[in-house]
Amino acid sequence: MGNRSVAKGVISALTGLFFLSLIAVCVKLAGKTGAHLGWIVFMQYTAAFALALIISAKEKFRNVHSGILKMEIVRGAAGVTSFFCFAIAMAEIPMVDASLLQNTAPIFIPIIGMIWLKDAVDRRIWLGVLIGFIGIVLIIKPDGSLFKPGDLIGLASGISLALGYVAMRVITKSDGFKTIIFYFALTAFVISLPVGIIFWSNPPIEGWLYSLASGVLLVSYLFMQQYSYKHAEPAKLSPFNYFVVIFVGLLDWWLFGHVPDLLTLIGIVTVSIGGIIAIIKHEEKNKELKHGWHS
Repeated sequence: MGNRSVAKGVISALTGLFFLSLIAVCVKLAGKTGAHLGWIVFMQYTAAFALALIISAKEKFRNVHSGILKMEIVRGAAGVTSFFCFAIAMAEIPMVDASLLQNTAPIFIPIIGMIWLKDAVDRRIWLGVLIGFIGIVLIIKPDGSLFKPGDLIGLASGISLALGYVAMRVITKSDGFKTIIFYFALTAFVISLPVGIIFWSNPPIEGWLYSLASGVLLVSYLFMQQYSYKHAEPAKLSPFNYFVVIFVGLLDWWLFGHVPDLLTLIGIVTVSIGGIIAIIKHEEKNKELKHGWHS
């Protein structure tokens, strides 16, 4: 691939990651209007599913035929669980901490792959995992033997997301991008529906707009990532995935006035280094992985 093509891949990937960071902002701003978190997430996935239906209609619904439906559901359920945990964590801890803990997913992917798919894990990947865990401890800063609930929920978000990525590795062998989008949006809508009904809200118009915008941004992010992988190899783009934490940190500082402490900053750098090592070495062993590391 030429330098121009790689540049297109990097720019589109960074644009997609900026969209991803805006989702967190939209959810937080929607919550400030009085809307319940469960309703916000439901509206996000309602918008995403509506867009998925429009895309499928243009395809004359040819993309709804999946070769591995059960795994599509697993991937969708893992993604929804991850986002619910991320959104709950944001209410308990700074937005940048929640984002970083969700992005610990690459550290857990080799462990889940080893347990679930019986993968052999290269020792260089274990180095990345170890470095990543050191960073997690620096960010969580356990007080004695106790961890803050928000930190543990944020970490659960990362583990759930890792499960979704491992499922993606299986799915991309048989299903195309638009099929994956459709079933992810459908699964997310179905799972979030009862939560949205139970915690139904009627916030001011801004709450509706922020919630629906988060769903539009989610689909936009996925398309930008898919476009980026047409122009550059995953191993070249993966290190840029941690820019989402930088974007979230800047937005958290600009909009909400939160400045992370020194230990958190060191933890962010450490987790990023460990995650990048784990991602690159994992993708070298699994070149069939076609799509990004985010749900």
